[in-house]
Amino acid sequence: MKQTVSTVFDDLGVGIMLHDPETGEIVGVNDRLTELYGYSAAELREMDVHEYSAVDEGHTQVEAEKRILAAADGDPQEFEWRAERADGERIWVNVRTTLTTLDGEAYVIAKIKDISNRKQQQEDLEAERGFIEQSLQTLNDAFYLLNTDGTLQRWNQTLSERTGYSDAELDGMQALELFPDDHQAAISKAITEVLDTGSGIVEAPLLTKDGEEIPHEFSGTTLTDDDGGLRGVIGIGRDISERQEQLNQLEKQEKAFRKLHQTASKSASFEEKIADLLAFGREFMDVEQGFLTSIDGDTQRIVVGVGPNEQLSDGAEAPFSESYCRHTVDPDRSGPLTVMNAAEEGWKDDPAYERFGLACYAGSEITVEGETMGTICFADRNPVDKEFTEIQETFVELLTEWASYELERAEREKKYRRLTERISDAYYAVDTEFTVTYWNDVVAERVGVPADEVLGENLWEHFPELEDTVVEAQFREAMDTQEPTSCEFHYDKHDYWTQLQIYPDEDGLAVISKDITDRKEYESQLERSNERLQEFAYILSHDLQEPLRMVSSYVCLLEEEFEDHLDEETQQYIDFAVDGAERMRGMIDGLLLYSRVETEGDERAKTNVDGVLDAVETDLELKLDETEANLIVDTMPTLQADEDQLVQLFQNLIKNAVEHGGRGTTVEVSSTEVDDGHRFAVSDDGPGIPPDQQDDIFRLFDKGGDSDGTGIGLAICERIVNRHNGDIWVESEPGEGTTFYFTIEDEYDD
Repeated sequence: MKQTVSTVFDDLGVGIMLHDPETGEIVGVNDRLTELYGYSAAELREMDVHEYSAVDEGHTQVEAEKRILAAADGDPQEFEWRAERADGERIWVNVRTTLTTLDGEAYVIAKIKDISNRKQQQEDLEAERGFIEQSLQTLNDAFYLLNTDGTLQRWNQTLSERTGYSDAELDGMQALELFPDDHQAAISKAITEVLDTGSGIVEAPLLTKDGEEIPHEFSGTTLTDDDGGLRGVIGIGRDISERQEQLNQLEKQEKAFRKLHQTASKSASFEEKIADLLAFGREFMDVEQGFLTSIDGDTQRIVVGVGPNEQLSDGAEAPFSESYCRHTVDPDRSGPLTVMNAAEEGWKDDPAYERFGLACYAGSEITVEGETMGTICFADRNPVDKEFTEIQETFVELLTEWASYELERAEREKKYRRLTERISDAYYAVDTEFTVTYWNDVVAERVGVPADEVLGENLWEHFPELEDTVVEAQFREAMDTQEPTSCEFHYDKHDYWTQLQIYPDEDGLAVISKDITDRKEYESQLERSNERLQEFAYILSHDLQEPLRMVSSYVCLLEEEFEDHLDEETQQYIDFAVDGAERMRGMIDGLLLYSRVETEGDERAKTNVDGVLDAVETDLELKLDETEANLIVDTMPTLQADEDQLVQLFQNLIKNAVEHGGRGTTVEVSSTEVDDGHRFAVSDDGPGIPPDQQDDIFRLFDKGGDSDGTGIGLAICERIVNRHNGDIWVESEPGEGTTFYFTIEDEYDD
């Protein structure tokens, strides 16, 4: 039989396994299969299927024998299987089984093909789609997609929030309905221009549901389908109403809002975040104290106080009727309460001034579901010599809005937990003989079998369709191992997908059944929609470039036009505007680079890492000279890699070390051979990375401290390393330097 298998099947390029149709025993394999599984032919003939299968993932002997017997009965099978090679590596294979005759004998023949790459591509497609969806939804600008007839087909959350319309109201709405009557002709003309020429830009006020007009600049580009047919218009709407105001105080505003965003986004408790923001706010507002209060009847309590004023420290209490905050929560007030000099502004006889002696104050109200919960305030016992700026007041207001949102979300989560305690998924239990001992209403409704019909019955006898399935296999495995397990199963009889979480104990099994039909449908749509979403992201990123170029161009024109009339401060504001546009362009370019790591990378090939680092050192020669940095490189290996991406990876890490290490820093690059490849280290002797920043540095747009970069470089590094089946991490102690480690899986064979 071995000679027959070798003679007939070795040239097919796929693994072949012959089974005895009656016993399922392996009686023959070809050379391709031994290469694929890493076992010899003799070893495979002595093995059962489960011995080279991922049993813990549901690929069991029972399931294999079911497939073999079905093929033996004349029912050919095709399915995907998770195999485990001799070296422990798990791979995905496609298996086709059918009954055949060789030398007059009947056999079940299994044709086995490695599909690991395709499965990995499916996972990558899902990750890419999630990235693109996140990019669309987190844009600060309004994104839209119009059909050729001018109706809205798709939009992001920004458009919905900005117009005040719900998603249901926007669905199918004519774009012209979002503009005042006297601008609809211009919008209609612009849409026609885009459809005729491929692109266009127009300025017009966006009309909200409440009738407010918000000045906007809209850019659009045609979108085509796979056959080149015209699908509609895709574009961006940018609010330009505050463009000039933002230019005036761009630098200070950016610092404050970046701090607010970074602190709000980090993983920490609300109290830790608010303390951090209050400490920052003291400096930003130039006062001695920042504090968060809660109000309960006539008692006001300091929840978090930052600063030297003991009257306003953690836990301090006072009558609300004797506080500044009673004026802050005045329902007629539309913004923060600010006081420059209390004595001169009529507060001498106020009980708040008599009790606390605060000369200046800025505070805003915290509300949860429309009810006053407390305040956020900044104060000093000395007056300030000038009014709080608009940006300072905005910071106080935004900080209060964020605190209100966080507290309201916590309250919603508390209510949700109380609600979910009363609601359960489908749940049932069986004893060690698989007799049903519990059956809740959810599972009863799902399968149409009330509890009184199934309690005390054997599960397999009452539901014979579950026998010889992954459900039975996992139930019996959990019972045998006494280890929790889970599986997914399509219940054909009732046409739904379920995820079973199985918890064994000495008395039997407890099973939670979650309906995952929607998730399965969502997964099946991922691959079909991902290519189109990639096109959205590409067009979207390119459309963002044009408004930025216009901002830079117009500001530069203003600079040229009034060159002889610009004072130093005005020139500085212009420089801020141009620099901001350029940095945004860099972020967009980085976003494109990030999205193309998977889609436009080269095949991995034999790569000399010494040559890679020579190229990096040449590219960074000017920066190394300017910063007086010293680059030390050990002898590097040769491995299988995408050379261009490896250059970008090392360049990003070394450049990052030079920029953050400071003048005269020493950067060392070393390599260590590990089991599956090589581990590289890029170390510097700079100031190090604070522990509270280390978890976030690989996130998109996280720039780390006061860096002038785009915050994309390390995210790209992580993506490149992941493409090479490796990991990347950082180790750093403040004052003792930083080391970035990453691994590259090496498939190179000498």
